[in-house]
Formats: sequence, structure tokens, C-alpha cells
Amino acid sequence: MSSPPTTHRIDAAQGPSRRRVFSGERLSARVSWYAPGEHMHRHAHDCHQLSLLLLGTLMEQTGQGEERLAVPALGVKQAGVAHANDYGPSGALMLGIDLPASFDLQDRLGIGRAWQWRGHALQPLLLQGRGLLSALFAGELAAADVDARLWELLAGMVAPDERPSGTPPRWLALYCQRLQDENVPLADLADELGVHPVYVARAFTRWMGSAPSVFRARAQLQRALPLLAKGQALVDVAQQAGFADQSHFSRIARTHSGLTPARLRALLQA
Repeated sequence: MSSPPTTHRIDAAQGPSRRRVFSGERLSARVSWYAPGEHMHRHAHDCHQLSLLLLGTLMEQTGQGEERLAVPALGVKQAGVAHANDYGPSGALMLGIDLPASFDLQDRLGIGRAWQWRGHALQPLLLQGRGLLSALFAGELAAADVDARLWELLAGMVAPDERPSGTPPRWLALYCQRLQDENVPLADLADELGVHPVYVARAFTRWMGSAPSVFRARAQLQRALPLLAKGQALVDVAQQAGFADQSHFSRIARTHSGLTPARLRALLQA
């Protein structure tokens, strides 16, 4: 009989390209970049973690199950939950809040499950998180204001899930994969798959939690992340990732990460 996998406990400040952007008395915030193809073996943290997957892909596995994500998502892991991660071909950019293990998630925030991911009804929360990240890197907030904004973000993180019922259409996986792999016009892709664009827009938003155009923009930016991490020129990154031009690249980067391409490149190379 093989031995069970070893569980490593790691401190909240450790991790690949992790930068702590705020440390308070009751909570802290971090920005983490995981490179494409990166794996993290089974491990556990000494704090509660609530994480927003802003960009990229993620597979996370625990004793309670497995989640595979390619859209913005919110994850909750209580301290001590053993998990393993695979960040796929796009890598992942995450904004997280860490709370001490002594913090009662059930009593204070109403979180009873030790591990969960939610990928629906997150647009207001994502806008809030991106705005906070932008303000943090621009140095626009005093420490007390950052603390207050983080608690507001936490309050939004515990909103009830609105996952649709039933089975998603089979074409949806093909549609998502094509958008992730290439810069294809949405109407052309709908015609190719034999689905009316109006139905695509309605069904896609229902199942994926965002409009197809938003998903495509994120996919473009996800293709840009590893190029930025290599230090390539912004104009070259814009062209290779499928943006119309560098100005388009800049608008999408600020919308979906809260940062300019130049600041994203500096973060990924830190």
C-alpha cells in the first residue's frame, strides 16, 4: 500500500511571486502570480484565505473535491485545509485576503464550509477588488482606508451563490476553449458552432457569469501575462495576445486587473 501524500504547512507570506500589499492587525492582503504550468504539491496554510481569481486558470484539489476554473472566481479555504494546485497554460493572477486561524468564519462571516469556489454573480465584487488593487498600487489610500475597503470586500465575498440549475449546453465548452486559444470574432464562432449569437450571449452569461465579450477580453489578457512575465515589449505583447493595438491592451488590462500593462509587467517580474 502506498504512503499517503505529505501535507506541508506553509506560512501565509510564502508562495510563488507573492507580494503582500497590506498588513493590518486583523487581516492582510496579497497579490499572487503563478506562472503558466506551475504546480503546487499538497500543502496547507496557517491562516484562512479568501481569494479572487482575477485572471488565468486554476485547478485546485482537496479531500472534498476538485475545481477547474477558467473564469473569475472566489475561493474560500479555512486554515489547515490540505490542497494541491495546477495553474494550467495561462498561469493565474489572484488577489487574496488572509485572516488568522483564530478568526471564526462561521460566526463573523457566515462561512460554514471549509473549502469552496464560487464563479457566479461576481461582477460587482470583481470591480470592487480591481479598484482596490489599483488604488493600492497607486498609493492613493491611507492604511485605515485600506483596512475598511478590505472588510467591505470580505462582506461582498460571502454573498450567496447563484449557480444555475440543470446541465450546461455541450457547445459551451468548445466555445470557451476557442476563445481562450485564439482571437476569433464572437459572431463567427457562434456561426461555426451552429448557435445563434443572441442565444450564445444569454446562455453564456447564465452559465459563465460574464458576457462572451468579457470572457474574450480576459482570454486575451491571459495570453499576455506570460509574455509580460518574460519582459517583452508592450507593443509586441499587444500584437501577440490579439489586441487591436497597445491602447486597446492598456484599456483591457486596467479594466480586468486594475493595473496598466507596465505595472502588470513589473509585478510579474518581481
